[in-house]
Amino acid sequence: MKILEPMDARSHRTIALTALVLAWLGLAGGLWAEESRNIRFDRVSLEQGLSQSAINCIFQDSAGFMWFGTEDGLNHYDGYTFTVYKHDPQDPGSLSHNFVWSIHEDGEGALWVATDGGGLNRWNRDDRSFTRFRNDPADPTSLSHDRVRVIFEDREGSLWIGTDGGGLNRFDRATESYSRFSHDPFNPASLGHDRVRTIHEDRNGALWVGTYGGGLDRFDRDTAGFTHHRHDPGDPRTLSEDRVYTIQEDREGVLWVGTYGGGLNRLDRAPGGFTHYRHDPGDPRSLGAGRVRAIHQDDE
Repeated sequence: MKILEPMDARSHRTIALTALVLAWLGLAGGLWAEESRNIRFDRVSLEQGLSQSAINCIFQDSAGFMWFGTEDGLNHYDGYTFTVYKHDPQDPGSLSHNFVWSIHEDGEGALWVATDGGGLNRWNRDDRSFTRFRNDPADPTSLSHDRVRVIFEDREGSLWIGTDGGGLNRFDRATESYSRFSHDPFNPASLGHDRVRTIHEDRNGALWVGTYGGGLDRFDRDTAGFTHHRHDPGDPRTLSEDRVYTIQEDREGVLWVGTYGGGLNRLDRAPGGFTHYRHDPGDPRSLGAGRVRAIHQDDE
């Protein structure tokens, strides 16, 4: 197996994937203006060994390898060939489910894989097997739900797992057990909704959780409670939509929130309200659509 060179050593080479087209288009204005700059895309698809064309996530690990999570398997790419990992009912060390939502490498170098129905997997580099973490109804310290959408590691090294139906989980590496944070309609300080879509830690160490239906939550580490930011039709300074897909903090410390249908929100922390950026069919300079799935700040 050939390992990809470090990024700085291979900066002259372009391994461009069709799945990254949207990211490139975000730079289009500056790139197309440079006529001497010739951008070329090489397609890496089923013909080259990719297991499936619906790619949910792309990740590069610390060794330079590329990983692709699809709806039919996990793909490892060394720049030349693919190694595909799939679920095998006869092999307890195989991937627990073929539908992969996200991939994360933690501070200790372990690779984690979130699946839609098979829980969480930790890849073992030595034998290329997987350790599975799944929900056990009889064990309250197990993963709360097998549909895992997001994996996030905070600055203290804690691993947070967002599920689609079981709320938020914090993983204890020492005991390999989970602490659960779920929605309780009788507890106003509980998680706003059990469908978690995104997790973000800001520069002050505050943990923010975006839910699908419960708005944006801020976690208080001291009380283990949540402060909610939800949409209120009667208040234009509230969150524009309760289905939150992405959270990004810019270099000035401003928090930006992308929603599913409500456009983009900027949190003004001092007054405590949100500024909305929505699509307006009558304004060609407005946001292009109401669904915002990703936010990124460029070098400019």
